[in-house]
Amino acid sequence: MRCKTLSCLLLLISSYATLGFKIPSIDFEMLDEQGFEVSIPDEPGIQRVFYMLQIDDTCPALMDYITVAVNGSWVSRQKMSLQNNDKLQISLLVQYNEEIFEKSETRVILNKRLLTTRDSNSRSISFPSGEGECQAFLAPQQQAKRCKPAQTIVGSGRRTCQGELIFEDNFSEAQLNKSTWKHDIRQRMYHVEEELVAFDDAARNSFVKEGELHIVPIVASEVTEGSFKLGDRCTAVESPDQECNVAQGSFYSIKPPVFSAQIHTRDSFSFKFGKIVVRAKLPKGDWLFPYLMLQPVSTYAETHYAKQLRIAYARGNAYLRTKQGDDISGNHLYGGGVVWHHGNPVQFIKDRLSTTHYGDDFHNYTMIWQRDKITLMVDDEVYGELYDGLPFFSEKCFIIFGVTVGGFLNFDDSLLAKDVKPYKNKEPRAALSFWQHRDAWAPTWGRQSAMIIDYVRVYAE
Repeated sequence: MRCKTLSCLLLLISSYATLGFKIPSIDFEMLDEQGFEVSIPDEPGIQRVFYMLQIDDTCPALMDYITVAVNGSWVSRQKMSLQNNDKLQISLLVQYNEEIFEKSETRVILNKRLLTTRDSNSRSISFPSGEGECQAFLAPQQQAKRCKPAQTIVGSGRRTCQGELIFEDNFSEAQLNKSTWKHDIRQRMYHVEEELVAFDDAARNSFVKEGELHIVPIVASEVTEGSFKLGDRCTAVESPDQECNVAQGSFYSIKPPVFSAQIHTRDSFSFKFGKIVVRAKLPKGDWLFPYLMLQPVSTYAETHYAKQLRIAYARGNAYLRTKQGDDISGNHLYGGGVVWHHGNPVQFIKDRLSTTHYGDDFHNYTMIWQRDKITLMVDDEVYGELYDGLPFFSEKCFIIFGVTVGGFLNFDDSLLAKDVKPYKNKEPRAALSFWQHRDAWAPTWGRQSAMIIDYVRVYAE
């Protein structure tokens, strides 16, 4: 199929008004047998560039959407080779200080040299509807693709379109991307919200393998010999004296009985409102608890009593009942928000009971966070909508993934019958008691105790 003119490829329903900005000259470079490259130099104010490249009026056109300048240029590299006498139409849209500008050129290849036969001036594109919608027709027979401004706000402050993928990690690299993810390094015992674990960045506790992130809790070999000091590696914020060391001198003080990992994106990515999808297999084993959650950027991953949007969680226990006989084992999925009032949790939670443990297989866990509602889904099935508590979450949040053990809120003593747990929350001897009863819970751990994450994706809403 051939296209009559450029307008049949890109018809913008808009009016034009000339403003001061002029799109820089388009640079073109032949890459021998490896294709060609087009680019414009970067200038302050340029935010995004969309290229459409058409060779000899044929369809489909080549399209490239560039969101980051590289080495001072907005570059589109194409692997298609150009031949002598080929005519190349270059059209581009440039977002400059929240305004859209358009420019096009036609070039002909003559003995591997370029001849510019048509060059249009930059033009600003306005939106007559007043709703910020720009329609682009990719062919006369195709329906318009609409870019509706989203309510999502990202850390960089840039505007987004509804449905736009704004963050993704498929864990396809050989190692965890340390420019994206940072480790929480501290021990979680002997203080508020006590958990029976130390988070570390050791390779055995968190690693990427075959395109999946593994977060692995490991039982300590011993808990009494020597001292426990994390030194300068410790990331504790509020109580480093407690969280970076385990003080000696008390008969019930032991070193962490379990080592695990927790990672976050606080320094690299945050957003307010959007859709987050995590494909994961949750950990399986008594008293294990997964963290797939969002936390406000005004806090740190290490902050105590921080508000949380919990994307999904299910306890690791294969069998766990409340005093009333309700199933709160790993068959029971939960999601929602947690806020704190004078040290006491207030939860806005929805749940779903399954016939199988959520650690038996991978599932897609989705949270859609909007101004007036939070929707919770598993495997594209909605299991809850939240309308209460939303005003508590009024700022951008970052992502946290981790596996912990215990926790006052995660395993509430008031819900359980006496002697179900091998320790009691808030007792000084909790960690020691947990360790002494390891013959009861350690056999339930194994390879299935790791939380395995296939990918995480965040879309604008």
